[in-house]
Amino acid sequence: MFAGNLIQENITGSSLTVPVFIFQDDTIKSKTLPEKKENESVIPDHLSNVAINFQVNSDIVYLRFDHFVKDESKKMFYQAWLKEKELARISNQTDSLRKVYGNSADSQKDEISLSILKNEERSVSLNQEIPVLYQNARDEENRYWQSATADEIARFHEIIRLLKESDQHLSNKQTAPIIPDTIIFHDPSQKTVIKTEVPSGIVFKIQVGAYKGKVPDSAVKSIKKLSVIRKVENFKEEKGVTIYSTGNLKSYEEAVTMQSQVKQEGIKNATIVAYQNGKRITIEEARGLKK
Repeated sequence: MFAGNLIQENITGSSLTVPVFIFQDDTIKSKTLPEKKENESVIPDHLSNVAINFQVNSDIVYLRFDHFVKDESKKMFYQAWLKEKELARISNQTDSLRKVYGNSADSQKDEISLSILKNEERSVSLNQEIPVLYQNARDEENRYWQSATADEIARFHEIIRLLKESDQHLSNKQTAPIIPDTIIFHDPSQKTVIKTEVPSGIVFKIQVGAYKGKVPDSAVKSIKKLSVIRKVENFKEEKGVTIYSTGNLKSYEEAVTMQSQVKQEGIKNATIVAYQNGKRITIEEARGLKK
């Protein structure tokens, strides 16, 4: 446990602030550091040679920012590209905050959990905005190529072929994420969860829902929000009940910490459950076997 008060320093000069918690001796200090925010409407010249991989349609792929034909679609792509960088930054910050949360004093946890929740809300917003921007940029460029001549398409393919063969393209480390031709939008009627292999031995999980039949809309919303920042698993028990859970923890103490975090993240009825080689056992049995 860490002693001392949480120190907050407000630093201005940016529209985006980032909470940073720093361990120093036995005290955690908190600073709000300014985050550099790039202009989403002005694309810097140095990005012209940055490698990207943007699938416009089944026949056209862009590997550079300057492959865009229309300025408006290039700007939309750039906005989405910046937002993905922001999303990755927020994800790393949130992971760091969770680590601090588990080792902080009770008096500090409220402020840390508030920062985590704010980051999660921003992550949800970015996950909704990014696919729309990419799709709009794709549609705009695709309209151009649908009316392009065969010679023009052939010339572009030759440019791409030469670029792929160049050492410059292979050695360029500043790559943007690969954007598939098809983007799947969030559908409230679908589960945004994944299935994983059954872990061996004794594990503790945080159960976030158990439903037989249709999942309530409120639960779908909560699980979707959680799945943005945590891996949510689901499987169906023998009686037909679908269990939603997160975490594969080796100790009960770790499970208690994660349960508290998940509750702070919006799942108020999160409970600890235990499994042995994929079979449900009681917490008491699991703790006894662990000893």
